Amino acid sequence: MTINALAAGLVVDRTTLGRNILPLERDGLIAVEKGSRDRRSKALRLTEAGVARFRTAAKAWTEAQRQFEAAFCAKRTTDMRALLHAVAATDLGATVRSVEE
Repeated sequence: MTINALAAGLVVDRTTLGRNILPLERDGLIAVEKGSRDRRSKALRLTEAGVARFRTAAKAWTEAQRQFEAAFCAKRTTDMRALLHAVAATDLGATVRSVEE
């Protein structure tokens, strides 16, 4: 996946994401490579260590989500996630960036 695609999917500015991936690269969890279609782009790839860390984190994340749902109520959790997805799907990020410039 390219940095631009990941930034769009996370609804994060590309330069912010670029700074945030530096420690992951330094720790050997991801590799940054030239894009396969466009050599000017940068693609991210999980390393073996990154895959192992992801698997461990995914188990902890699943348990945290289960605990949150138990404390917050399943319906409220579902409603909140739907609302957050709707916010992320808007052009709000572009609007905020244009106001800041």
